[in-house]
Amino acid sequence: MGLYVSVNSNDNQNSDTRIVDPNADRERGILTPHNRAFLLAEPGEGVWADMSGTAVRQKRHKIRNRFRNALIDIQYILRLEQEDLTRLFPSDEWNDYELDIVHGAVLAAVYHMIRAESDRDTVTNILGEIIVNDVIREYAEEHGLYAPLHRGVKFNFPSPEDCELLDSLRAKLEDGEQSPEKTHMALDYGGMHPNPEEYL
Repeated sequence: MGLYVSVNSNDNQNSDTRIVDPNADRERGILTPHNRAFLLAEPGEGVWADMSGTAVRQKRHKIRNRFRNALIDIQYILRLEQEDLTRLFPSDEWNDYELDIVHGAVLAAVYHMIRAESDRDTVTNILGEIIVNDVIREYAEEHGLYAPLHRGVKFNFPSPEDCELLDSLRAKLEDGEQSPEKTHMALDYGGMHPNPEEYL
């Protein structure tokens, strides 16, 4: 089974199984312990229970601002030495499963930041350019070579008329038909998967 990276900010709010170290009181990072407790809780429960509608909106606004400023600060973090960056998640403290979750969440967050203002082609162009530049840097620094790499990432997005209805996918699943993993993801995102825990 491949890595299921959430691309929806409110995906699977009933479960914290895709959050590494879902302890709201751990050491402060971008978010305060109260911020984490707010995001982990269901509306009306936990810390939400004592918050008015206005307080909830203000909290969401503050979290957005904190997250935006943290993303802007990434520009400064990238001024660290490469050796420092490779020590962010040492292998003796983080296993591959946890790293996959963290890496996926970071990429999804950055994707949504760009996607909110641009189209998907812009996102893939930016990501492709970063990968190309990184390969050129690696070959130059480690091998004294120029790697004439060119970006070639291109997605063919189907028209809605060419796509299968989720109702049809669910019917096939309930009839016991084997389905690709991505169809299970689509059913989950559409709120129509009868048992996502078993397949995702």
